[in-house]
Amino acid sequence: MLLVASTVLVIFYTIIITMKLYQTRNQLSNMTAMTVVMVLVMASSLLAGLIAGIAVKGDLTLSTIAGISFSLIVGVIAGRVFSLHTLVEGIAAGIMGGMMGAMLGVMLPSDNYALMLVFTDVLFILSFLFIILLINSDLKKNQESISLYPRTFPWIVTSVISAMIILTFAQFENIPAAGSQNVQNEHHHHE
Repeated sequence: MLLVASTVLVIFYTIIITMKLYQTRNQLSNMTAMTVVMVLVMASSLLAGLIAGIAVKGDLTLSTIAGISFSLIVGVIAGRVFSLHTLVEGIAAGIMGGMMGAMLGVMLPSDNYALMLVFTDVLFILSFLFIILLINSDLKKNQESISLYPRTFPWIVTSVISAMIILTFAQFENIPAAGSQNVQNEHHHHE
């Protein structure tokens, strides 16, 4: 269940940031656009690679291909809005993130991946918040009529709710099934 929640999280927030990039493409400076694309593609591909590494345990090739493929798609979609330079920077950061996430996911013990996945989810949510802050601060510099607080506050609330949902799923993941506890107790009584 935690893997599904993390997958939905990375897809949802990646789509949100990509849509925000398309909406603000004419108002953002080149440096802000390149930074946002690099952070978005790196953070999302790191999480996607980690999810793939956990899901296809033991197959580093398949999980690496999945993580890198995700980064290529996001890098092209997000980077092509601005310039070839931004596209190349985004893809390069994404390839690195996808490979690192896949390696980490494959190396984690199959029964103890929840903490690392939750940590990476929270790191991704924080990256998302910093991207929103960066975009809004650049927009505020360029247009005095845009207020930073009303545009950022809902994203902070949404991010906190997302983190709470992920932590809840992690707790459910760590609760042992009732049947397995009884089996352990019976095993100890027979010894």
